Amino acid sequence: MNLNFIILQALNGLTIAAIYVLLASGLTIVLGLQNIVNAAHGVFYMLGAYFSLTVVTRLGLDFWVSLPVAFAATALLGALLEILGIRSLVRWKRSNHHPMILTLGIALGAGEVVKMIWGAIPRMAEIPIILQGVMAVGPVSYPKYWMLVIGVTVLVMIGLWLFFNRTGLGILVRAVAMNNEMAQAMGTNAPRLNTWVFAFGTGLAGVAGVLAAPILSVDPHMGMELLLILFVVIILGGLGSLWGTVISAVAIGIVIAFGTAAFSGMVAKLMVFGAMIVVLIIKPYGLFATGAAVE
Repeated sequence: MNLNFIILQALNGLTIAAIYVLLASGLTIVLGLQNIVNAAHGVFYMLGAYFSLTVVTRLGLDFWVSLPVAFAATALLGALLEILGIRSLVRWKRSNHHPMILTLGIALGAGEVVKMIWGAIPRMAEIPIILQGVMAVGPVSYPKYWMLVIGVTVLVMIGLWLFFNRTGLGILVRAVAMNNEMAQAMGTNAPRLNTWVFAFGTGLAGVAGVLAAPILSVDPHMGMELLLILFVVIILGGLGSLWGTVISAVAIGIVIAFGTAAFSGMVAKLMVFGAMIVVLIIKPYGLFATGAAVE
């Protein structure tokens, strides 16, 4: 195992982690704010990838156009799900299990809808011409596009940190997450805020789908395949802990990259699940759980 191999697999791990972070951060924010497990989160990731294919291959537009289009489309669909489905269940004082069952049903049925619209054959999106090829990263060469995925994720996470810690709206979101009733008593429109945050989370999933489309296979089952790993990321990081999610995603991405290179993808995933079991035995609420709803 030489230095070049270590650097290459570390970069592979960071690329994998970047996709996990974009997906898990939106799921974590919704979980921290509304205490709801959105089992359909992977659906918006899948739809983002297919929207990107449609914009680029069918409409003939640029890849960069597909990013805001996918974000807007998946955010709108997320808002509709929250308003028409989840909010109704919450209004009728259903338990938190009912929204999870609703979103799980959507997740199971969405693949069939996608097959009817786009077909069942897996496809790959094209990398923009300007990002094709490799670039030097220390002593190794690494794909330019994969470095872009890492860079975009870093910028998004910095933006989220600034939003939650340096803006009035972000602080308001944290206040609603900590005490919904008190925030509403002080005049905050918590239901509307919940909808905006839920839509933003699904929009992030759509962006992750666009970025993953040229790297991973785009197929009707891609959302469900990542959902289990996402929950491992969130559980290890600590429920509601945004930065715990980031650290957990990076660790899992590194484990998967090195485990796949040294053994196989199946062994790498078994290593991840084994680590989760050990962590939960020692710290049942995750590594970075602090009791804050969103941090």
